[in-house]
Amino acid sequence: MPKGQSSIKHRVRAVILLVSIVVLLITATLFVAYEVISFRAQLVQNLSTLAAVIADNIAAPLAFNSEETAEEILSALKAEPDIVAASVFDREGNVFAKYPLQSQTHLLPAQLENAGLRFTADALVVFQPVIKEKKSIGTLYLRASLQGLYGRFWRYGAIGGAVLIGSLAVAFVLSTLLQKRISDPILALTSAAQKVSQAGDYSVRAPKLTEDELGTLTDAVNRMLAETQANQSRLAEQARLLNLTFDAILVRDAHNRITYWNRGAEELYGFTQEEALGKVSHELLRTEFPDSLEQIEEKLHRDNRWLGESVQTRKDGGKIHVASRWTLDRDAQGKQASTLEINTDITERKAFQAGLERLVAERTAKLQETVTELEAFSYSVSHDMRAPLRAMQGYAKALLKDYEDKLDSQAAHYLERISRASNRLDSLIQDVLAYSRVAKGEITLHPVDLERLIQDILPNHPEFQPPQACLLMEKPLHLVLGHEACLTQCVTNLLGNAVKFVPSGVVPQIRVRTELLDGRVRVWFEDNGIGIDTLHHDRIFEIFGQVHPEKKYGGTGIGLAIVRKAVQRMGGEVGVESEIGQGSRFWFILNEAKT
Repeated sequence: MPKGQSSIKHRVRAVILLVSIVVLLITATLFVAYEVISFRAQLVQNLSTLAAVIADNIAAPLAFNSEETAEEILSALKAEPDIVAASVFDREGNVFAKYPLQSQTHLLPAQLENAGLRFTADALVVFQPVIKEKKSIGTLYLRASLQGLYGRFWRYGAIGGAVLIGSLAVAFVLSTLLQKRISDPILALTSAAQKVSQAGDYSVRAPKLTEDELGTLTDAVNRMLAETQANQSRLAEQARLLNLTFDAILVRDAHNRITYWNRGAEELYGFTQEEALGKVSHELLRTEFPDSLEQIEEKLHRDNRWLGESVQTRKDGGKIHVASRWTLDRDAQGKQASTLEINTDITERKAFQAGLERLVAERTAKLQETVTELEAFSYSVSHDMRAPLRAMQGYAKALLKDYEDKLDSQAAHYLERISRASNRLDSLIQDVLAYSRVAKGEITLHPVDLERLIQDILPNHPEFQPPQACLLMEKPLHLVLGHEACLTQCVTNLLGNAVKFVPSGVVPQIRVRTELLDGRVRVWFEDNGIGIDTLHHDRIFEIFGQVHPEKKYGGTGIGLAIVRKAVQRMGGEVGVESEIGQGSRFWFILNEAKT
């Protein structure tokens, strides 16, 4: 039997026996004390009565000086074995008579004392006045031995000892039988705890042997084991899943020493779990942090997490780049308990990113070169190419005007076509240049009053005014944050489309209004035009994205592309709602300008 099991049995038995001994000793002590007190009280009462009787009987012999009669009266004390000495003193304190006649002198008092009873070390003595006609004529002295008291005390002690020994024997037998009800459930719990601690097997259950508090304790322990077993299973499953990841997962204590090291960490760094556990992580991996470790830990304790990239060294000496995610775990007092660190190998990505950055730099340089060439081309288009184009337009008009009566209808038709083509090419060149300026020009946003901007546009465009068109502004129009030149381009193009794409014989009706959308402003341009098929809503905002015949409505197909680019440069968005024959509702959204 294990030492612990034997010990619990002995301790339970010892407790039961100790309780029994204490109870018996207290009972015996109280019984003996009661008997002693009772015996002393009885002895005092008997001796007091005996002294009073003898004092009455001996008063006459003492008064008439009859020693023989007095000694004869005292000799009656033979019937009292506890009386070891007695004497009668006359009025002057001289011994008048004594008992026994050969009594030892040390048993008699050296001098008379006050009347009363008192205990000495081995006797009870009494001094009783002898009264005759209400006057004291002498004193009676009686001495009773306490040997009877001591004898009774020892008899009671012997009886108590025998009872104690017998009771202990019975208590030992009963404790041996009864301690099993206490020790067996405890021993069963101890056995289960030893199996769990030694083998780590949380499937062990302690048998329930009683229905009392120990049974309740057994149920609680078994529930705890069941919950622990379930938690162990969940933890084991989680650990298994953590080992499936390609990321390196490690846990560090408050001193940065590694307490957990998954298989992903073994594969990434080359260190086994045995080699890594207990080591300081940044020393083991020779980590090169983007900032000082003190700054990183300060941020970790402030935000409970840290994200960043670092360079670490594998066991074979190879350098790797990792993306690190640290999460701080605190205990119940809010202090750092551990840190979860997840590292992802980004070495290939960093190499690819470096190559990509080189490629971007190269292409940026080429793009800049191309932009420079395009700017030179734009200058050439706007100055050099438009000059011969304007000459073509001028000579065609001159021929039509100066030689109108000499040209036949065919020649006049050709010249008219040349004039229209040159005019269209000139418009196209101007729109392309306008798009280029919107796309690459520097813009600064500031509050713009749309009402004032539209009022400034109208005088330069009679086609937007009656009787050619009817323009309605729903005032007030909200202020927007934009670039005035870009907004002028947008409004002009949208109004131009509204008056251009209408059925023949219909006066264009245009409605301009704004609405607030959580700090942004949507500007609407609604018309009664021919409408646009929903299939073409995206296409019309592309360069040359015309969907209607050019000969019928004109235009270059760049106007709405300019609108979209300008709105995007101002941080907004643009769109349309339209159906064939139902008119169009163009809109753009910009940030609201705070007044």
